[in-house]
Amino acid sequence: MTLKTRIEEKLRQTFSPLYLRVEDDSYQHVGHKNYKPGAESHFSVRLVSDAFSGIPRVQRHQKIYACLEDEIKNGVHALSLQTLSPEEAEALNEQA
Repeated sequence: MTLKTRIEEKLRQTFSPLYLRVEDDSYQHVGHKNYKPGAESHFSVRLVSDAFSGIPRVQRHQKIYACLEDEIKNGVHALSLQTLSPEEAEALNEQA
């Protein structure tokens, strides 16, 4: 199982997302000091969940870091997060 798949599964189990996108951005870091070909190390996550309603962004991110603690300790170097409640996601869609 890839690291990306493991991240997706953990986030689905923990947050029951209405929307989840996990992208492996590792290829964008070719040539950087600690880059290893084929390594999964940099990810972008967009997650929409009822679990984020009424919770500040910092606490949302802390919840994700806690959920992915093992992955962060064992290979994930960077994690870009966009965490939204359904209401926030709807407001963004209306603006687009």
